[in-house]
Amino acid sequence: MSPRGLVISTILDHSVVIPLYNEGEILRPLYNRITQVLNYLPGNYEIIFIDDGSTDSSYSILKGIASSDKTVKVISFKKNAGQHKAVVAGILQASGNYLITMDADLQNPPEEIPRLLKKAAEGFDMVSGHRKVRKDKIKRRICSYLTNCMISAITGLKMKDYGSMLRVYKRETARNLAYEFIRSECYITMLIAKVTRSVAEIEVDHDERYAGESKYSFRKLTSAFLRIFRYYGITNNILAKNKGTPLFCIRRKIENGQEIVITS
Repeated sequence: MSPRGLVISTILDHSVVIPLYNEGEILRPLYNRITQVLNYLPGNYEIIFIDDGSTDSSYSILKGIASSDKTVKVISFKKNAGQHKAVVAGILQASGNYLITMDADLQNPPEEIPRLLKKAAEGFDMVSGHRKVRKDKIKRRICSYLTNCMISAITGLKMKDYGSMLRVYKRETARNLAYEFIRSECYITMLIAKVTRSVAEIEVDHDERYAGESKYSFRKLTSAFLRIFRYYGITNNILAKNKGTPLFCIRRKIENGQEIVITS
């Protein structure tokens, strides 16, 4: 695929990577809170929104935000590809020395970002937010607990909250994680132990969803749970990929306030 009018990236201090699907009601409050936090941090930054095939007003809202703020980049998928593929697309477009990933639903407070960066400055490859007091439904908390136990047991890397999206990565670590995901298409948090053991967790707040509904169904959570088994060979069917099928299909992106159409 070749982009028209591609702008050569320069190295920045911070890149915030946010995957989203049908979050039109939340995007402007989310953007306002993130920029308020980032403007108080030293250095420069970019915000990368990955629209994962939304069918609501998400893309048009993001397009409006990007047109007035050159620090905002937008990637739009042709169809819904899933959160992990969206995150990987954002990571591969990011230019920051530190990459911050977070959900778009404002359950991850952007105000926690400086604390994560402070911990990362101690030399860790990745710092993850531990949601000690969860504001999720009981089914999701149970699935998360079982997933945490299983991943910790299999990988030997014990983390309290593998499901947290609020994380800070060193740029090289994030890219290595993205490349490993492209190779395997596994549950992305399962791959952390393969990329680095230099990991820290700090307790962070976890808020109620600002608006809209959760995109995690019990079926999706169960599917992610079973994918862990498949990847590590606990069953005989290792993840099968269709050869020649792209990992994700980008329809368009916005960089420096200008829309870039991606053609095959």
